[in-house]
Amino acid sequence: MTDISFNRSIFVKRLRFIRVTSAILIAALTTGPLAAQQKTPQPAEVPKLVENIDVHVIGVDVVVTDKKGNPVTGLTKDDFRIFENNEEKQISNFYEIDGRVAKPPVTAGAAPTPVPAPAAAPKAEISEQLKRRIIFYIDNLSLAPFNRNRVFKQMKDFVKDVMRPGDEAMLATYNRSLKVRVPFTRDPIQIQQMLDSIAGESGFGIANKSEAKDVMGRIRDATNYDDALADARTYASSVDHDLRQSVESINGLLTTLAGVEGKKILVLTTEGFQIQPGREVFAMIDDVAKDKGWQSSSTLEAMSYNGAPLIESIAKTANANGITIYAIHAGGLAAGSEGTSADNQQAISYNVTSAAVSNTTESLQLMAELTGGLATTRTNNFAGAFKNIGRDLDSYYSLGYRAGTERVDRQRTLEVRVNNRALKVRNRQTFVEKSTFQDMSDRVIANLLYKTKSNDLNVRVKVNAPIPADDLFKIPVEIQIPVDNLTLLQQGEAYMGGFSIYVVVGNKDGDMSDVSRKSHQITIPLADFPKSKGRYYTYTLDLMCERGLNKISIGVVDDVSNVSGFDRQQVIAQDLR
Repeated sequence: MTDISFNRSIFVKRLRFIRVTSAILIAALTTGPLAAQQKTPQPAEVPKLVENIDVHVIGVDVVVTDKKGNPVTGLTKDDFRIFENNEEKQISNFYEIDGRVAKPPVTAGAAPTPVPAPAAAPKAEISEQLKRRIIFYIDNLSLAPFNRNRVFKQMKDFVKDVMRPGDEAMLATYNRSLKVRVPFTRDPIQIQQMLDSIAGESGFGIANKSEAKDVMGRIRDATNYDDALADARTYASSVDHDLRQSVESINGLLTTLAGVEGKKILVLTTEGFQIQPGREVFAMIDDVAKDKGWQSSSTLEAMSYNGAPLIESIAKTANANGITIYAIHAGGLAAGSEGTSADNQQAISYNVTSAAVSNTTESLQLMAELTGGLATTRTNNFAGAFKNIGRDLDSYYSLGYRAGTERVDRQRTLEVRVNNRALKVRNRQTFVEKSTFQDMSDRVIANLLYKTKSNDLNVRVKVNAPIPADDLFKIPVEIQIPVDNLTLLQQGEAYMGGFSIYVVVGNKDGDMSDVSRKSHQITIPLADFPKSKGRYYTYTLDLMCERGLNKISIGVVDDVSNVSGFDRQQVIAQDLR
């Protein structure tokens, strides 16, 4: 299987890669299958004619368990209360996932409506709300191969037992650079085979533990406090640097998943993500200082290395993009002991070993708590960890409430309560109600990388032959939109509406452009409106692309109804003359 590299540049989008050079707009509709075209200048922004009529719903998945962690089923909408920024919202949408089906909502006190058992549905007919996207993220930078591989055994069983028709899984690894080893696939065998392949690879975890061990040895042998502190600072700075790179990588991946539909979870296997870089070596200084009579202020020094905001940023990015994090600490019961042995020349205090363990477990607990997931730490029961993940996927409630009219890219807090206080609730604690621009940008990028099937507008994209233009190629693109699928409102003597086009291009190296947007208004005289039935509105633009293989992702959103459609095409830019 071929690795797919995610170069860092894929997350730093470059505008030079794409330019919208012209627009050929429709002035009238003809009897042909496509609309007649007339070249007219296109303004960069077109003011909307009317307020859109979209009813936007904020969705929240909620897991409810009893004191023993068992899922609680059979609750109704009336059992829940939901708060946004501490303001209670009325629940407008509600359903329960129990097992592998969505149960119809039940009013409190009423008997559930009998639902006949459905026949086995083909993969394509599975409801979007029941489709699951599972992203396995293997943090090879921090993992010792032995610890990693024993998690893999249970992970392979999980893939085999939990994935069902319609589910898709992705496998990514990080070792100072991110690689998507298996793009989204419905074949669990591909995931299992790649896990076997990765199991034979080295990991940086042993080297990292050896570095911590060496630093502690130097601190023990230091003749004065300043030398010991200098060693601790150097180590903490190195760990902080690695943490920042790891956070940037995982946030970048989470961001590209924003527009992927369905229920999304990230299974993070790691021994890293220190919430306080270097905590254990500063604790070591405290121990040594007592024996050597140093006046130590290492606790204050340790506080200056604070990774909590970085860890929180992972959770916030996940929440903004509808992803729940399930974190597994592969160190298990031995976590923290490997790097603190210092060849056992002298016993390592509980204070130091405890600091080492808490440093990489608190971060996982924080990510899981903020996103409504679970963290598995200080245990070797990885089978139980995956059992809990599978149980969450098969038993939860989906709540929704109508958002306000203002859609801005601003973070807000979420709290879900159940009337029975003996029950425990887990859900994402923050969200971002994205603007239409940001939402469409996310989805058009996801369509480029992962190929979405969402196309409610039924748009079609046709790519014509590339034309050499200096060191680039001009690619004429036609976007065809069924007139019947657009929402047009009568304004005096005409029907009027509008749509916006979103375009992003990716090249063979994994780089992609900025998302470009063009808006266009439609005006059809009353007398011509009957002739538009069953025909297409065509929008044509030219894209400037680099030589070689390019992927073009295009999204269209109706500015009145907010209904959208997406298509993706591939083109090889080369001179065929």
